[in-house]
Amino acid sequence: MNITQAQIGYGIYPLAEGQPLPVSAGQTLRVFFTFGYKVAETTTVPVWASLYRRIPWLDRMEAAQTKSFITLDRAIDWQTYQGEIDIAVGNVSAGVYGLIVELPGFKDAEAAIDDCIEVLAAPGILDWMGPLMMIAMLGMVAPLVTEGMEA
Repeated sequence: MNITQAQIGYGIYPLAEGQPLPVSAGQTLRVFFTFGYKVAETTTVPVWASLYRRIPWLDRMEAAQTKSFITLDRAIDWQTYQGEIDIAVGNVSAGVYGLIVELPGFKDAEAAIDDCIEVLAAPGILDWMGPLMMIAMLGMVAPLVTEGMEA
């Protein structure tokens, strides 16, 4: 299995270990993946995707996990499946995460890229104070400027 790229909004980006792609909390990360398969009959299999952090005593701690299902068409010869899965980046702490896509229950059916996603902190009230104060000041100054132009 391979993770090929990710989409945020309208942009599609390559993913590389140690080169984190910035994602804001609340955005959806669409992950594109491929893998080879052979099945005797059409079958439905689970696909899981999530962000994770490596923690020494736990191996990895997953966040923003998405579980879905895909249908594989009958294939007696090796076929390539190209798919996508969306991860909603909700209540995830700011920081750098890895990305994993896996087919649970299948041997060697997972792909992971360490440190490739950076979740940005959601803006707080203090982050909005500066722009709001500027707008308020412009609202107060505008009438003064137009009065001076009339004179």
